[in-house]
Parts: sequence; structure tokens; C-alpha cells
Amino acid sequence: MQMILHSPVSVVHVAAALTAMVSGTKVIVSTKGTRPHRLIGRIYVLSMVVVLLTAFQIYYLFGRFGIIHWGAVGSVAALLIGLVPVALRSVLPTWLRWHYIGMGTSITGLYAAFLVESTYRFFPPEWFWYVTMGCANAVFIVGAVLLYRHWPFPPDPRPMPSRTLLRGFKPQRLH
Repeated sequence: MQMILHSPVSVVHVAAALTAMVSGTKVIVSTKGTRPHRLIGRIYVLSMVVVLLTAFQIYYLFGRFGIIHWGAVGSVAALLIGLVPVALRSVLPTWLRWHYIGMGTSITGLYAAFLVESTYRFFPPEWFWYVTMGCANAVFIVGAVLLYRHWPFPPDPRPMPSRTLLRGFKPQRLH
């Protein structure tokens, strides 16, 4: 059996990942838009930043940049898709939809990464693509179904023309 915490970086990585899992789950089940939602959401984002920074420093599994690192690249993209619209909410009418998609994808990816980290240590390496990646893909499918089933937004009756996007722009203080 492989050693689970093989370096100081991996200790920080695991601690931040556990913090992200707890805070991310709490954000999912809490009332949206409230002060606690924003506070716990900030804890989630900060812990995810630490998880991602340390993920790019861990090469124990492959000895080089591998598929797990590509998952971290995707996680950076999901986090940005969830965060940038919040900063642009005064000029982006669909900011909440993008926030929902990005953050939902981010936490789904975190759950999938947890299964990847758990399964590759307990099964033979030749099973990696079947068991480990199979579990990760199952998490993504379940996550996509849940995000779709709980989609809180009615369809737009008509799209907003792009030329009116900045009309009436007023900078808004971020909370």
C-alpha cells in the first residue's frame, strides 16, 4: 500500500481539500445569497486555491504532469467560471447562472478528485482507467444530473442584445 501523506506539500493539500469539501458541502445545503453563504463560500474558494496550488507541486503518482494535473487545470477553469461573473454582476445579467454552473462544477470536480485519490491507492495500477476514472466519471454524471435537476433559473424570454450590455453601467461594490 502506498503512503498517503508523502511530503509536507501533500499534508497541506489534504488539509485544504478536507476544508474545501466541508465548506463546499455546507455552501450547497445553505440558503443562497445570505451572509453565511458568502462567508463559507470564501472559505471554500481560499481552500480550493491552496488545493490547486499544491496539486501542481505533487508528482508522486506519475513522476510528471499527468491526467490528475489536467483535472486540476479544469478545476481552475470551473472556479474562475464561478467567480468572475460575481465580480462582473453589475454588467453581466446572467452572472448568477454562470456562478451556479462554475461553482457546481467546481464542487463536483472536488468530489471526483476525492474518489480518484481514494481509489488509485487501493486498487492495482492496471485498474486505474477502469476503477479510478470510472468512479470519477460517475461522480461527474451524477453532478451534472443534480445541477440540471435543481436548475433554479427560468429560461430567458429573449436574449439581451450585446449593444445594450453596457448601457446604464454603474460600478457596484462587491460584498
